[in-house]
Amino acid sequence: MFKEKKKLLLPLLVLMILVNTVAVLFGSAMQQAHIDGRVIIAANTLLFIICASSLYMQIQSMNNTNPHAMVRGVMGSVVLKLFVLGTAAFIYLYAAGENKSVNALFISMGLYIVYTWLEVRIAMRLNPPKHGGN
Repeated sequence: MFKEKKKLLLPLLVLMILVNTVAVLFGSAMQQAHIDGRVIIAANTLLFIICASSLYMQIQSMNNTNPHAMVRGVMGSVVLKLFVLGTAAFIYLYAAGENKSVNALFISMGLYIVYTWLEVRIAMRLNPPKHGGN
C-alpha cells in the first residue's frame, strides 16, 4: 500500500521539479519580464507540500467506514489550502512592499489551478466509478 501512495505522488513531484527547474534555468529571462523566480519556486514548493498533505488526508478519509469522513477530508483540505495560501500571499505582499512581483503571484495562481486539477484527477483514480451498481 505504501508503494501505491508513493506512486500517486509521482505526478505532483514531477510537476514540482519541472516548474522549479524552469524557474532556475530561465531566472534571468523571467527577471527581465518582472517575474521573481524565487517567488515562483517558493509558491511551487508550498503548493506541492499542501497538495501532498491534502491528498494524504483524502486517502485516509477514503479508508474510513464513516461516509461523512470523505466530506470532512475534502473540506479540511480546502480550509487548509485557504488559510495557508492566503496567509502566505498576505505575508509576501506585506514583506515585499514596493518590490512585489505581481506577475509571479499570477503565475502562482495558475500553478494553484494546475495542482488542484492534478489532485482531483489523482483522487478520482483512487475511487473508480462503479459500473451498473450505483
